[in-house]
Amino acid sequence: MKDTLLQEKDFNLIIEAYRKSLLSRYSESNLNRYSELSNINRATIDKLVYYFLELLYPPIEDRLKLDSAFNSLSNFVHSPSKLMGVLGNIPYAVMKFGKMLFSALQAGMSALRSYLSAHKFERLLYNAAVPLIEKGIDISDEKVFSSLLAKVPKEEADDFRHQVVKLFEILSNQELLVKVQDVMQHVIEKMESKKNLYTKEEVDGIRLGYGIIEKGKELFRELNKEEVKIVLQGIDTIEKDYFDKAILENK
Repeated sequence: MKDTLLQEKDFNLIIEAYRKSLLSRYSESNLNRYSELSNINRATIDKLVYYFLELLYPPIEDRLKLDSAFNSLSNFVHSPSKLMGVLGNIPYAVMKFGKMLFSALQAGMSALRSYLSAHKFERLLYNAAVPLIEKGIDISDEKVFSSLLAKVPKEEADDFRHQVVKLFEILSNQELLVKVQDVMQHVIEKMESKKNLYTKEEVDGIRLGYGIIEKGKELFRELNKEEVKIVLQGIDTIEKDYFDKAILENK
């Protein structure tokens, strides 16, 4: 599954342009347009933005590490022998982790789908940006980046948005995240005991995923269910408005 996109010349410019656009649309001045978010304090919004920028959409150096984590996850999904190597026999795994085992695996699959959707979205942006970059045009300029976004097919933008919201929905489920971490800790211990089957990079990837989940727990821990619902709906609305605005401005 490994993608060569991160090795593309000037791909880091797409990452930086997207990070800049994200800071803009979650700025205090822009959020003032959304009355439904008025009861969510700014500190919570800042945590959300930090989580996205530093753990889900980090600068190129850290992005390489993040990709390694998702590649490790993909190896398990597409290699039954590796999955069974860390879980053991299914009846034992179900008895040890209960019904949440399958929820934990589904959460991992959802995270993987988000990752794949993001890569597809980035590839479309990058392909549209290359001619502009070659001309020396600053693609982080708000109007220029808007024109690039407008070239992404609506169905791809919608899928990316839905996957992002789904990922944050998983991160808001405290009970599920605890169980996912229990499973991941078990996986790490099993991998470390079978060095002939699992590489150091695979173990490090799962460890990084564990840390990302821990930060996700902190993000939503202080919010009640209604506030979580408002935040998730807010993300969906803001991202949709952002794309729709780009389309409208570049007709």
